[in-house]
Amino acid sequence: MDIVEKTDDQGNTIIFKRCMGRTFDRDTRGNVKDQLDKIASFQTRPDDVLLCTFPRSGTHWVFNMARMIQTGTLQYSGTPEMMEYQDISIIDRMGSPRMFHTHLSYPFIPKAAMEGQLSIIYVLRNPKDAACSYFTFLSKVENTCYRGNMEGYLNAFLSEEFIGSGGSWFTHTNEWNTAISKNPHLKILCLRFEDLKKDLYQNILRIASFLEVDHGEEFLKKVKTIASFDNLKKEHATRLGESELWKHLGDNGRMPIYKKGIVGEWKNMLTVAQNEKFDRVYKEKMKDLACPIDLDFE
Repeated sequence: MDIVEKTDDQGNTIIFKRCMGRTFDRDTRGNVKDQLDKIASFQTRPDDVLLCTFPRSGTHWVFNMARMIQTGTLQYSGTPEMMEYQDISIIDRMGSPRMFHTHLSYPFIPKAAMEGQLSIIYVLRNPKDAACSYFTFLSKVENTCYRGNMEGYLNAFLSEEFIGSGGSWFTHTNEWNTAISKNPHLKILCLRFEDLKKDLYQNILRIASFLEVDHGEEFLKKVKTIASFDNLKKEHATRLGESELWKHLGDNGRMPIYKKGIVGEWKNMLTVAQNEKFDRVYKEKMKDLACPIDLDFE
């Protein structure tokens, strides 16, 4: 494992860990390989739920609404336990039913999940909004993995030399897409950030059906209200949003998770030239998808 620090000719600097030829967030635990081995062999339970997302794709939003549905409560659950960053023994000791999270690309999730032994909720967001949201996030935290302007950041995002969880957004999405297409035994629910924004309640119904929980319409409509993006943003601003694990990023570990939560924010952040470059890279890197995906960019 190597810690890589790259600075371009404009002074933009990015830091990440490299392991087995892949890039990982600097905060990935230890030498990465040992943590990945622990994740691969993690002992799951039949009622476990693994939430899988690329960063800035609605992780905390979906986690809290799904957790309410899973447990039958309306409490804010804060930040999920994240497999690549957390001591695995902490997740192992969690009471059932458990829900935990990873940003990891498909090859690095628990083997039990690959074998269909637990439920997976996978959330996809259009990469332009994910990229811009991530840039804003990194600009707000202390000890950031990226320092610089949007141009340098975008060059890194569009490459494989990015702060990944096993790869860039393109690698992450391609590998999950292939896995979903070729492994019909996976117990997986695929959600799109943009669909959640269009019709939150219908997606709450999908989550409830997938988790096979019997909640009435009145409860699920309360979930819709309490788990609205704006309401969770307010909850996150309280002490419930603090996390010991992320104290080194500032604000007592309360990460700047909830930005605007809108579709199409990239139009306010990318120049015409940057957007055209993004489109060229997207077309090239996503041309061999196992199953075509239809993304909403506005």
